[in-house]
Amino acid sequence: MSVAAVVVAWRAGERAGACLARLADVAPGARRILVDNEAGDGTGVEAPDGTVVLRLTDNRGFAGGANAGLELAFEEDAAHAVLLNDDVLVELGCVEALVAAAGDAGAASPRIDGPPGVAFAGGELELQRGFGRHVDGARDYLSGACLCIARAAWERVGPFDEELFLYYEDVEWSLRARELGVPLTVALDARASHSGGASSGGEQGETWAYYSTRNRLWLLERQQGTRAARREAVRTSVRARVRAVQSARRAVARAKLAGVRDWSEHRMGRGPWPE
Repeated sequence: MSVAAVVVAWRAGERAGACLARLADVAPGARRILVDNEAGDGTGVEAPDGTVVLRLTDNRGFAGGANAGLELAFEEDAAHAVLLNDDVLVELGCVEALVAAAGDAGAASPRIDGPPGVAFAGGELELQRGFGRHVDGARDYLSGACLCIARAAWERVGPFDEELFLYYEDVEWSLRARELGVPLTVALDARASHSGGASSGGEQGETWAYYSTRNRLWLLERQQGTRAARREAVRTSVRARVRAVQSARRAVARAKLAGVRDWSEHRMGRGPWPE
C-alpha cells in the first residue's frame, strides 16, 4: 500500500501533533506530510520523527494547503493520499479501509464521529439555497476533513479551488468529480473522530460565518445561476441584519454580511479572517 497522509494545519501545535502521532500509531506504513500554513519559523509544530513538514510562508487556507500537500504526495509516487484536518484522529484500520473504498480511481471519506454539524456519514447539497449539510446516507459530496483520493482521481479532477480558501472546497471538488464519473464513497467501516473547527476558531465563529456565507453563494451561483444567488444573498443579509441587533450574535452576523458583500464584489481567496 503506497499511501501518504496529508495533514493541513494553521498555527499547528499540539493539535497537529496528536493527529500525526495517531497516524504513526495506527497506520505506520503511511508517509506523513504536515502542511503548516503561515509557519514562520516553524515554532510550535509538533511532528513525530519521520514526518515531512512543508512550511508555507503565507496562509493559503485549507484549499491551498491541501493542494500543496497532495501535490507533494503524488510527486513522490503515492498511489493514494489521505487528506486530514489537523484535529481529526483516525481509528485503527481507517486508512486501509479508505484506500480499499477509493479503489484505483475514486475517493472516499470515513464515518466521522463528532459534535452535530461536524459528524459525517454523508453529504447533501441543498440546491435551492446552496447549503452543504452532513446527512447520513447522502452521497452528494465527501468531507475534506478526512478524504482519501486515488492518484488517478486527483489527476482527473484536479486540485481544490483556492479561490474558496476555507469551507465548501470539498463540496466543489466532489461536484467536479461526480460530473466526471469519479466514484465517491462513504466507507462506513472506516472510522475517525473530529473535534470540529479547531483551526478556524470554532464552527460558529466569525471565520466560519464569513467563508461559509461567501463560498455558499459562490457555489450557488455556479449551480443555479446569478439570479438564484442574488435572491439568497438578500435573504441571508436580512437575517444577518436582524441578528446583528443581538449582542451575542453581532460579530457572527457582521461576518456573514461581509461574506455577502465580498461575494457580490467578486472578492474571493483569503478574506479578513482568520486574523
